Amino acid sequence: MSSSGGEIMALPAQRDSSYSPLMILLLAGLSILAWISTYSGMLYLIEAGSGEIGLGAKVAIAFAVLMLQGMIIYILDALFSGQLRPSLYPLYILGYVVLFLISVAFAFGFYWRFLEAGAQTSQAAGASVYQVQRSLQNGQSRLELLQTALSTLATVSSQKAQIERTAGGTCPASRAGDGPRRRLRESDAQRFQFANDLIASRTSAVKSDIADLNTDLQRILKKDPATIDPQTGTRTAFIEGLDRKLGLVTERFNALRTDPQLRQLRDELQARGRQTSFTDERGVAFSCPDGQLQTALNGVVRSIDELPQLQKPELRSVEGSEAVTEAFRRLSNTATELVLHGKAPPSPERIRTEQAANPTATVSQDEAGLSDRDYIPLLIAIFVDVCILLVSINRPFGPFFNLGQDLARAQARGPMRGVLNTFYRVFQDQFEAQSPPTPAELVAPLQDVVFDHGGQYYAAVPLDFREENYDLWARARVNAPSFESSRALERSRYLAAVFAILEGEKLVRLLGVERRSRFRRDEVGGLDEEAVRRKLDRQGSMYAQADAFRIYRFRPGKWAELLIQAVGSISGRAAAQRGLPLSLRRLPADAASAAEQKALPETNEPAALPGSDVEPPRRLPDRSRVE
Repeated sequence: MSSSGGEIMALPAQRDSSYSPLMILLLAGLSILAWISTYSGMLYLIEAGSGEIGLGAKVAIAFAVLMLQGMIIYILDALFSGQLRPSLYPLYILGYVVLFLISVAFAFGFYWRFLEAGAQTSQAAGASVYQVQRSLQNGQSRLELLQTALSTLATVSSQKAQIERTAGGTCPASRAGDGPRRRLRESDAQRFQFANDLIASRTSAVKSDIADLNTDLQRILKKDPATIDPQTGTRTAFIEGLDRKLGLVTERFNALRTDPQLRQLRDELQARGRQTSFTDERGVAFSCPDGQLQTALNGVVRSIDELPQLQKPELRSVEGSEAVTEAFRRLSNTATELVLHGKAPPSPERIRTEQAANPTATVSQDEAGLSDRDYIPLLIAIFVDVCILLVSINRPFGPFFNLGQDLARAQARGPMRGVLNTFYRVFQDQFEAQSPPTPAELVAPLQDVVFDHGGQYYAAVPLDFREENYDLWARARVNAPSFESSRALERSRYLAAVFAILEGEKLVRLLGVERRSRFRRDEVGGLDEEAVRRKLDRQGSMYAQADAFRIYRFRPGKWAELLIQAVGSISGRAAAQRGLPLSLRRLPADAASAAEQKALPETNEPAALPGSDVEPPRRLPDRSRVE
């Protein structure tokens, strides 16, 4: 099996620089879903404020949302393409955040309309009806107690009138007979009975209102189809009618406190409770104090004065187009409170509870924030846009994905293939190598002089490296090789040639002007000769003792590309090694290399890099033999 065949078996299937079918399907589906939710949410919000709109306006809205969604895809494509200028990243990220918030807000209104609007309407209607019912039942109980007290007073007065006729004694020093005291008792009984009948009629009206509201409440809780408007498909019309009914019931009950008949009756009963002296038909005065009657009448008067004042609760439908308005209101209230005060506003349920406990509470439903259930549609809206972001990140191109891909295919292609081919020629010529060098041998000298500064890579190429410079470096090291065995001078000349090639290929740029190893500091952000020496010494480079340097700066990403290409070449060699017969793979590395060389055809040309389209470097003629 050839080396290329071994490479194919060892490496995973490669993907080209276009979108994969699955990625196209995911992006298309998610984008359509986001477009539908954003368009619907925006359309419902507009219709909630201006009513039904025409076809032309709907098309314009659809086009606007399409452009918004297209901008999101475009910005994500640019952010992860690896081709965007660094200075534009903040602007693009800001644009994406703004578009993301717009999309999520309208999508939240769309999902909230279908997931929560119906439940919130039923809950709000049920709570409002229950609040009015509870207040009505409280008032009914007061009226029934008042009715009972008046009925008892009427009965007691009738009994005292009978006693006064037969035995007397109901008033101080009264005698039996049909006199003014008996007629006073009879008049009291009639007055109390009339008041009882009046209160009974008012109580019956309150009971009827309670029963009517209970019927409507049951229709809401059971989701009676009769409550749904066939034209709009919502319960808005029914809820609005129920709201008006609650208002009428509340006003009717509150009218009891100012009812003329009841107020007149209340004044008469209060005056009767205080009166102890009376006159008969002839104008003769007589006294008839009654402490028991006075106490009972004071209680009746107080019951009339303390009839509860009902507060009409807020009741509105949040179905249909109003659902998006309500969702926006809750979302904006929550965001505003979190930003300004660092805490979330009360939920609608909490506000209704406070209003039920304190009818005079000033907190309105317009100030409500998100409830616990509202976070479900909000998370769904966020999830769709986040999925678009995740799919856009995992693209078959871009800085993160390309790093792994280039490691796998760098041995076959890459922008550095011509440069590496030249490196092989320079290396063999400078070191008089008889066999092709490994990629690691090509890169190792470069790593001695490359350093980073201010987020960029630089190279300090020594202009002249002598034995005395090497001795200064070697004395600080244990077991340092000799100057001859380290081949430091050859390596420095190799570096000079390599970086001249890189400069010609526009991969690096020469900085400053050579002048006793000094260069302009403004070009490299304050980097000077001493800083270069410290950086080289920190990474253990022998060239930290050089007298002078030529400073190069790598263009963005080029040093990484060079390393990736070299590592890819090593991977190709490993793949070729795995493709050797089993007997050769069991040999040591040197033996295997020797076996490989024996297996190659006889030629004066060096072997090509396994798994690479880099041309095999031709062995340059020995310069010592050239005249």
